[in-house]
Amino acid sequence: HGYQVGMQTGDIENAMFSAHVYVIESFIYGRSLPEIEREADSFIKQMVEYKQMAPKDLTLAVRHAILSLKNDPSLMVCKNVQQKDLLERAIENNNVVLASYIYSLSGIEAYIFGKYESAASMVQKRKEMEEHMSRKMFQNGMTALFDGLIFVAMAYKTNDIKWSVKALNAASKLEQYVKKGINICEHKLLLLEAELDVVEKNSGNVLNMYDRAIAVAEKNKFVHEQAIASERAADFLLRNGDVRAAQYYGKAHNLYLQWGAQRKADHLIKNIPF
Repeated sequence: HGYQVGMQTGDIENAMFSAHVYVIESFIYGRSLPEIEREADSFIKQMVEYKQMAPKDLTLAVRHAILSLKNDPSLMVCKNVQQKDLLERAIENNNVVLASYIYSLSGIEAYIFGKYESAASMVQKRKEMEEHMSRKMFQNGMTALFDGLIFVAMAYKTNDIKWSVKALNAASKLEQYVKKGINICEHKLLLLEAELDVVEKNSGNVLNMYDRAIAVAEKNKFVHEQAIASERAADFLLRNGDVRAAQYYGKAHNLYLQWGAQRKADHLIKNIPF
């Protein structure tokens, strides 16, 4: 709506920033990646045409994340160079908002592909950028969710209590959002609580919590987070020698494909031990 009003009234700057917000929110809400890519490409062309470089660079950062999730690794070399150039330009120009965006999206991407140390590094770098920002990114709970998931993964990997504390803080943020009536954070909180229970070895009710997270994510139509919850449930079952792991991995694979994340779906098939 903001894009259409801006274009109709000649407020091009507002129109282009509204277009960017539409693209990032489409990504946050788990819309089809190929569809978002097509729309982002169209908006980026307009942004270049109207010399609106700030929203163009922000939208380009989202497009890079989409390509990483959906394309074959052999096609990623050009994308990685472009993303590196974009980040270097952001830092050189002291564009902390753009740098923060890139670190945030790179951290999410790294987590999804199981590169937890890299993901944790991206979170730290994003937080360093946020110290110079008047307003941190909320992203409808997506930042808190992935921060928490990354911290849980590091806690499980290192047995360092500091990561569990960080994950608990992220869960507290999501709990506050849910209490404020932000319903799209409910499944995020359920997933993070399930992951925390795994780390803290409170595994009695964990599968039920994963199932609830999956069901609520489906209800909210967050297919990407439904896929992640399914994969984490499968990991939990596999570690406990439960044959139902294959069922959950299969569900996660299908959901990643539904999202349009072909490269992630292929990565999952390659790395599950079946």
